[in-house]
Amino acid sequence: MTRNGTRRKAALLCLVAVAALAAACDSGEPTDSSTTKPRTSPASTVPAPDGKAAKAILDQAFVGREALGSGYGRLQAQLGNTLPAIPHKVRSVTFAFTCTGKGKVVVKFTVNGRYVSSATHTSTCDGSIFQQSVEVSASDSGPGPISFNADATGPDNGSFAYAYYVEKRQQP
Repeated sequence: MTRNGTRRKAALLCLVAVAALAAACDSGEPTDSSTTKPRTSPASTVPAPDGKAAKAILDQAFVGREALGSGYGRLQAQLGNTLPAIPHKVRSVTFAFTCTGKGKVVVKFTVNGRYVSSATHTSTCDGSIFQQSVEVSASDSGPGPISFNADATGPDNGSFAYAYYVEKRQQP
């Protein structure tokens, strides 16, 4: 046998072996190229881009309510906001908070610069809404600021949204 003949025979044996292996591995099931299957996405490990999903949760829950202030974004280890000015005739405010991503957030409040221990709350970031009614005092200088601070733990792939809504007004 010649050198070229040996090479051809080896190449032919390789082709036969590949074909045999391919046939042995065929389970009769359709391949990915012939069907569409839901794929697991790495999105569960990618941080939420902007918090719009969490904002939409609050927007749907509080349709028609007068918002005094709001915000949203990617869930971070520490969050907070101060509502510096409350309209003079407003006597109570509803604070609403939601988050996604399966973490936990501890929310704390201050009113007129004083910590309100009874308003501390732990939320699970599953899209549920936490609401807190906050009474504001009527003083000669008007109601003072309301602040919240939140500490988040767990996965950082979620988002958050919060809003302050008018709850009660002083009757004329």
